[in-house]
Parts: sequence; C-alpha cells; structure tokens
Amino acid sequence: MGKPYLYALIAGLSLASAYPASASVTADCDKPVMTKAQILTGAVDPLSNVGKNGSGACVQTPQAAMAAPEKVKAINIVATGSAGILKKAVKGDILPQGESTLRDDLAFKYRIYRPEDPNGDTMVLLHGSGQDETSLVSLATKIAPNALLVAVRGRVVQDGTSRWYKRLTPVSFDQKDIHSEAKAFAGFLKQATEKYKIDLNRTTYLGYSNGANLVGAVMMLYPDMVKQAVLLRSMPVLTEDTGANLAGARVLTVSGASDQTYAPFAPALETLLRSHGARVEARSIKSDHGLGSDDVKVVSEWLSGATAQAKKN
Repeated sequence: MGKPYLYALIAGLSLASAYPASASVTADCDKPVMTKAQILTGAVDPLSNVGKNGSGACVQTPQAAMAAPEKVKAINIVATGSAGILKKAVKGDILPQGESTLRDDLAFKYRIYRPEDPNGDTMVLLHGSGQDETSLVSLATKIAPNALLVAVRGRVVQDGTSRWYKRLTPVSFDQKDIHSEAKAFAGFLKQATEKYKIDLNRTTYLGYSNGANLVGAVMMLYPDMVKQAVLLRSMPVLTEDTGANLAGARVLTVSGASDQTYAPFAPALETLLRSHGARVEARSIKSDHGLGSDDVKVVSEWLSGATAQAKKN
C-alpha cells in the first residue's frame, strides 16, 4: 500500500468527523420495501444486523438526514481512536469501500476485488433482494481472504429494489423471468471467465436469499457452470424438473432456524440438489434470515474441507 493511499485514507478520516454518516436501508430478504425513497445506493453489510432481530422478520433501518456540513477542522487521530482504524485498514482488516470501480462492460454490473495475496481461488457474490453488489464483500473477505471477488449486481428492479428476477409473492416467482435472467447470468459468467482468466474448478458461488436462489436456478438450468456453491437462506424457485446432472458439484446450504419465510423450504432444496447428484451439506444455525458470525464460521470450515478434498482428487 503506497503513501498516496495512506494520505487519502487519513484525509478521509478527517472529513468523516465533519460529515456525519447517514444510515442505509437494509432489506435482507424477499419482502416488499414499501417506499421508492428506500432504494439502496450504498454498501450494505449483512453482519450489521447481528443480534438486533430475532423475530425472523426483515430488518429495515430508516435513512438518517444529512446534517449541514461544518467547517473542516484538523483532528488528532490518536485522541479520536482513528489511529486504530487506520492501522486496521493498512493491515487489510478493513476493506476500503470504493476500492473497485463499478463496471458495466458485461451483461451485469459488477466490481472486482483483488486480494493482496491471491491463491488462485475466485468467489462470485450474489446479493439479496434490496441490496447491491457490495453487500456481501465484507462477509466474503472474512470467509475467503485470498480469493478474487467478483461482486455482481442483480439487474431487475421491482418495488424500487434490486433483485435477480421478478417475484409474485414472497415465495413464488416469475418463471419466465428466472429463465431469462439465469441465461443472461450464465452468459455473464462465460464472459467474466474469459476476461479475468477465472478457473471455474476453483470458483465458489456465494449467494444470499434472492441471490442464492438464482445460483440454484443456474445450477438446474446450466449445471456445468457451477462446481461449488454456498447458498445462504435459500429455497428452490423453479417449478419444473430440468433433469440436470449435478454429479461432482459441492453445495453448502445454511438456513436460519428462526427464519419463518425460508427455513421451511430448506429440506426441499436439499432433496432437490441431492436427487440430481450434488454432494450437499445442509446446516441450520441459530439465526433468522439475517447473516452473522455463525455463517462465517460454518462457511469457512466447509470451504476448508472442500479445498482439502479437491486437492486429494
């Protein structure tokens, strides 16, 4: 990390004292967001809601009003505690937001995050309903710190929120739209694989809620595209049996025990994937629909085992 970046970071910390941060809306699952004023424009960290909601319902945080800017004053970063933040950023414990430019040269908008010490692995991130491509970056860097991250944005907008396909109810979906978006996403993957020299055999798809559902649909419609997937708070969304051969595919499903919307569908998803030949590990954790530290632990452990198994083969 060069000096210009550190100077810029320190300057950013100084400005942060003068401009209070505004809260972003978090819509963590496939439920309507009632006002168009709640369109997400910034990063959403799924870990931010841990411990704040145990009811299984979606958590939404109203956007705070931006205070009038004050005159910028020099601050003592040691006295304010910002020195510790700077030290963590330098070490890589905090991922700099805006590190990657939003790209629109392929079928879907996306960002690329390159690790300081790459190991050849890639993780493709598919966010939940109402979030954006940056939403899972923090989670992914904890799970796979040495992997190239391809963070993709769903291109369907419904009720003012970004999604991967249209829905009819919280648990029923537009089948034509699923087919159309799954086809487009498969095309995007082929383009990205060629452009960034990605090895699909060393690629894990990390999907959450609506995004995880699209990964499942892509597996059923384009089985050669997905070799390894982590499906967080997911359910089956296709109404027909595609006859896909998923032999050789590894899948981890993680449901929240108190997730009243999606947890009841977890057994059906596991059965579907296994019936098509996939090796599935199904885990249920003490959580609702939101994500937290238990997800990081479960996924990290599973990935370590999957990597070891792949090396044996």
